[in-house]
Amino acid sequence: MKLDVLFGGLSWEVVCGTPDKDVKALIYHSEKTVPESAFFAISGEELDGKDYMRKAAEKGASVLVTEGKGEETDRLLFRLNEEYSITGIRVGDVRKALALASAEFYRRPADELLLIGVTGTKGKTTTTFMIKDIFEEAGIKTGIIGTVVSGYDGCYDEAENTTPQSEDIHRALRKMADGGCRAAVMEVSSQGLMQDRTYGIDFDTAVFTNLYQDHVGKGEHKSLEEYVFWKSMLFKQAKTAIINIDSAYCHDMIRESSAQRILTFSAAHGQDGREREEERRADLEAENILLRRKKDLLGVSFEICGKEIFIGMPGKFNVSNALAAAAVAEAHNIPWSCIQRALSKVRVRGRAEMVKLNEDFTVLVDYAHNGPALESLLKALREYEPARLIAVFGCGGNRDKNRRSEMGKAAADLADFSVVTSDNPRKEDPMDIIHDISQAMSEEQGCYTVIPDRYEAIKWTVSQAQTGDIIVIAGKGHETYQIIGSEKRHFDDREAILSFRDM
Repeated sequence: MKLDVLFGGLSWEVVCGTPDKDVKALIYHSEKTVPESAFFAISGEELDGKDYMRKAAEKGASVLVTEGKGEETDRLLFRLNEEYSITGIRVGDVRKALALASAEFYRRPADELLLIGVTGTKGKTTTTFMIKDIFEEAGIKTGIIGTVVSGYDGCYDEAENTTPQSEDIHRALRKMADGGCRAAVMEVSSQGLMQDRTYGIDFDTAVFTNLYQDHVGKGEHKSLEEYVFWKSMLFKQAKTAIINIDSAYCHDMIRESSAQRILTFSAAHGQDGREREEERRADLEAENILLRRKKDLLGVSFEICGKEIFIGMPGKFNVSNALAAAAVAEAHNIPWSCIQRALSKVRVRGRAEMVKLNEDFTVLVDYAHNGPALESLLKALREYEPARLIAVFGCGGNRDKNRRSEMGKAAADLADFSVVTSDNPRKEDPMDIIHDISQAMSEEQGCYTVIPDRYEAIKWTVSQAQTGDIIVIAGKGHETYQIIGSEKRHFDDREAILSFRDM
């Protein structure tokens, strides 16, 4: 694609070289550079893309895109032009330029799809899968971009980020459109919004699930206010807004929204079959919420507008996720019969995922990797009145250290017994992380043991299980690896659990 077409939608300037270049790929990571590509020098928290322009030129990039004026950068571009005949381009904002150029390069795939974005602290992954399953039940082939996978049925790739870089998004959307998808649903993180990964994309529908104190700290957001602000930006890019009015932050999401239509949902009423006393507050409200438990299944049922819904996933918090998905379906005129059938069958990898091991007790895998998430999960499971509720968990290294004490306190308060183990220690000593969690649990007088090796921790816990127990292996969910130092090692909680099937 010629540069004048690629950059047609933004202001750009040629620093050196010829603008008559034909670009065959868009690159933002120098290691992935291919000949005749355009390398976008993105600056991050720790790395500056400008430092990798020489490597990109050496590997064959013919165009280097940078931002801002600086003599040192200009000198480097001129030197690389002399050595490799590159063209140096200056734009106002490299991230926005990559987003707009990606849309052009992949022939604007978002325009060919009904596009749904889901944001919130918790519930994004489950809600996106629920929406996808409902649409497919209605005969609408639907792609998904999120924390677990990216792609569509028969063509899935493992995800690396909740919201990928803009080039990855548009490439994925083009595959979906060419693969026959008519819709796509995407998890949209606050980091993705802040880093302009979805810049220039018009969403048909945007969903707000909830918001809690999270992702605030080093390498993430500077404050809760900033976190709330970036979440709300999604609703400036959407025609229809689906809002959870049970959240204290619901008004923040739509205060400056450009949405032409707003649908609200609420799961605050109808607990345990209680009759409604006040007037309806939301467009969609759950009523008669009841927990369902069988030997090999934990679920929940409820009613919306007189329609009975059953979800084969545990926890009343999933009622809210199902309401969000149903509201999206309602906004796009999908029959209630499709909503009911899809929600009864939905399963999400690593989200309150039941792993069938023994009919006498229940084992689940979940992604709960911070205090609020673990607290919510354990509260939900406690409602099923297990003989014992047992939590196996650790905490990620090189992340906000408050998460360790918060998870320890949640487990101490809500689990009958906990096994503290390793998660993704990254470049920290796993025992330092375990010590921080254990200290918080001791302060709360929690009952626990420490088994640092995650496989051994799962093995020991399963071997100790008794009839009626509910065991939750928390923290990693869908992940199939452990990050130890800089190395990613294969590790899957599900595989570890099932390896003890014959114990």
